[in-house]
Amino acid sequence: MNYLEALKYLYFKRPYGKIKIGLYRIKELLELLNNPQEKYKKYHVTGSNGKGSTTTFLHYVLKNNYKVGGYLSPHLSTILERFPINGKHVSREVFLKAFDKVKSVAEILDKKGLDFAPSFFEFATAMAFEIGKEENVDFSTIEVGLGGRFDATNVIIPEASIITSISLEHTKILGNSLEKIAFEKAGIIKNGKPVIISSLPKEAKKVIYEVAKQKNSKVFELGKDFNFEIVDYKFNENIINYYGDKTIKNIKIKLNGTHQPINAALAIKALEITNNLNDDAIYKGFKDAFIPGRFEMFKGIVFDGSHNPESAEKFSENLKLYFKEKEKVAVFGILDDKDKENVIKKLVPQLSHTIVTCPPSHRATNCRETYEIVKKHINSCEYIENPLEALEKLNSIDVDLKIVTGSFYLVGYIRSYLEHGVINEEFELMRR
Repeated sequence: MNYLEALKYLYFKRPYGKIKIGLYRIKELLELLNNPQEKYKKYHVTGSNGKGSTTTFLHYVLKNNYKVGGYLSPHLSTILERFPINGKHVSREVFLKAFDKVKSVAEILDKKGLDFAPSFFEFATAMAFEIGKEENVDFSTIEVGLGGRFDATNVIIPEASIITSISLEHTKILGNSLEKIAFEKAGIIKNGKPVIISSLPKEAKKVIYEVAKQKNSKVFELGKDFNFEIVDYKFNENIINYYGDKTIKNIKIKLNGTHQPINAALAIKALEITNNLNDDAIYKGFKDAFIPGRFEMFKGIVFDGSHNPESAEKFSENLKLYFKEKEKVAVFGILDDKDKENVIKKLVPQLSHTIVTCPPSHRATNCRETYEIVKKHINSCEYIENPLEALEKLNSIDVDLKIVTGSFYLVGYIRSYLEHGVINEEFELMRR
């Protein structure tokens, strides 16, 4: 198979977005691959928000002294983004080599019946572990896809586990209370391995400590066992001091937002307690760490995937922090299965105008409903169904700050178009 044929196989043979509960498929799949995930050291990160940033921070710091692989999800423009090696995504050649190997063993499981057929995410997870082995990495930084306990990544024994935040999300799958969601995320805690947590809601924290006690895992809690202080917030150059077993001052963080110092402190503590803390690597890693589409200024537009109430609240808070006095206009679109009302309520009041559009996904068919909700919370808005036409309208408006936000599908689609001038075939395939 060539690259696009491999993607078609993944997205249609292994249905994209279809969740399969249980770890027995991924365990058997990895056994057939001779357990590539056991060939290197790992860090494991979960959380309702912040897990991608924390995973990225770990990756960028470690790569200054080691060869580092990883696994991230979702991706914006190319599936290759899911498989970073030293801060850059893998080549198509490396991707295809791992794909072919995983496909050969996945199809052995297919013959056992539908319950054993690996899902898209399980297949991709096995690829990430295989790529790490083939690339001879020293470490791999692994982001949980959903929850923790039954996530396909939860077959690893990490140096440390990190829980960045806990809020109500994916309630149909993870449970309808903070306690239930905390229990699912606590599933990544491993026997005798430390767990680092942020300042969590008390109901969630109680569950984490109970699970950690059962696993004989020491808990390191932000605000109790380590901390940070803000020196300065400046777009693309935020500065913090870290206080743990040692003090590291004036760390410059490229990633923006009031939540990033929290994620940074979690990553530093994980490195500190596993004896991988190096001051020079810290300074360089945080200065360089980057994630496209996460409060990022690109081609004169701020991009951010604010797709749930907590991330929308953070984005709104950060807009006030960095661009308080600027008039703001946004292109906004969100999937039908998201909490539209609460995302919109937190996001749009500070906008002078909102252009509601339809994210390029089969999960966004009721975009008129989104528009009707936006109208309740802002006086000036319009509906333009096509995202590229919405972008054209945004660019025609003379305003201080232009924004694209909401669904990552929308953010990735428009950002990719601005970067390449076209929507490439892979992107179209990925989003349908």
